[in-house]
Amino acid sequence: MKKIIFSTILAFKIIYGGEVSTTISEVVVNEYFTIVGDHQIFAGKKESQALWSIKNPRVKFNEGSAEFLATVLFEKDKVYIKKDIKKYVDIEYDEKLNEIQLLIKNALVKMERRGKVLGKLDLSQIYQTGLVFSGPKSPIDFFKMKTKLGKIKFDVLIKDERIYFENGQIRFALDIDYNIF
Repeated sequence: MKKIIFSTILAFKIIYGGEVSTTISEVVVNEYFTIVGDHQIFAGKKESQALWSIKNPRVKFNEGSAEFLATVLFEKDKVYIKKDIKKYVDIEYDEKLNEIQLLIKNALVKMERRGKVLGKLDLSQIYQTGLVFSGPKSPIDFFKMKTKLGKIKFDVLIKDERIYFENGQIRFALDIDYNIF
């Protein structure tokens, strides 16, 4: 009898252990950027602030990577600089809150002329707060099953986290397993 229960439990773990995931579409993120729109912000020291304009912010999700793209304009005194930027996007997962946040890596944009840095702007200060999505974590930590021998408790455990950068989407997956108590 114990062999049958052990075999049943082992089969349950093999069959039902698996992966749950959340997919973030490039279209959805770009719609967010369309709603937020272009930005204009004054930045720098109080006595000599520059006007920064961020135009056409968008993302491109490719196989193996995700990119943030925009055109940044810098105006200070009689200096005008235009720069097309490409920054990589990464993911951070908060297990407690079950939230996925898209992060613009190396988000600092520097405007230079003749080797001299005229100004810096951190894009994460502008965009990071809105790029948060619900994660795939199960709302339950355990469940119970009735058997002929009584109730069996199964804990739902996260074994691993995986990020898949695919064309047009990012998929964040949790590899789950069930422990029996």
